[in-house]
Amino acid sequence: MALAAAAVAAAAVVDGARRHDDPAPATTAEDALSGDAAVALAALGARGELVLYDESCSVQRVALPSLRRRTVTDCRIRGVESPDGTLVARCVDGRVEVQLTATGEVQHLPGCAPAWRPDDTLTLAHRDEVVTFRPCGAHNPCAETLIGRAQLERAARRHPTVPDRPARFRTLVDGVAWLSDTRAAVSMSIRLGGRLDGLGPLGAIAFFQSGRLEPATPYFRPTGGRLASSPRGSYVTQTPDVILRPDGSPLSLPQHLRGARDFAWSPDERLLALATPSAVEVVDMVSLERYDRTGGGLRSVTLPHSAARLTWR
Repeated sequence: MALAAAAVAAAAVVDGARRHDDPAPATTAEDALSGDAAVALAALGARGELVLYDESCSVQRVALPSLRRRTVTDCRIRGVESPDGTLVARCVDGRVEVQLTATGEVQHLPGCAPAWRPDDTLTLAHRDEVVTFRPCGAHNPCAETLIGRAQLERAARRHPTVPDRPARFRTLVDGVAWLSDTRAAVSMSIRLGGRLDGLGPLGAIAFFQSGRLEPATPYFRPTGGRLASSPRGSYVTQTPDVILRPDGSPLSLPQHLRGARDFAWSPDERLLALATPSAVEVVDMVSLERYDRTGGGLRSVTLPHSAARLTWR
């Protein structure tokens, strides 16, 4: 007992000396915000890791809910990653670069708007259709049509501004999000000719099953950014402010969340992270559905970080 008491007394002396001679750094406002956010994230049940990308090779990996950060350098091409993480694809100068993440080896394919089906099949927009490429010879892959031009034009004709018989008419695929191996949301630009040419491109998001247009009314908007689906295919997002349910109906976002640079979902889809111009917001999806119905009750956490792109792992 005497030895234990002496040890406690010695520890107290050392601790007192440390507090006097080597004080801890002052807590900054950012530290305080991070601490509050970590507590709030724990209350939401946030788990995993947010990966924040800027415009350079610097990548921040943020553990949840603690918000412990580490910065790494990653200069691989930025684009859409395959579900198994082995490949990443992006559109450059009208063609798609596909990089093997392990080696950096790059393959080029014709087309743009790369997207991955859950089964790791890469799809592209090529000649106004959604296609995938299959090996069919010694050098040149062959395109297999998944969503044809006629079905895309059917979707475009549902736009209220498109006349029944437009003189000239073209539908361009801007993005594809696969909700399953057979169901996809397609973001398109509708280009009208003749006297309507001055309207500029009309935007729409339509849903397709096994290559055919679904009966649900497409979602119309003037312009849009990146299109993506949630991990289980329960939602479709498009920057800067669109979240759609599987039936195509939109979810309302509060004003301060409508300028998202990117979206990232927790693997179980319970939480959604939005990279806004000034911070990263993590939103509870049950509360967002409630907000859509009632205009209140939103549960969200503001993280004092910024990102151009982000993923949740």
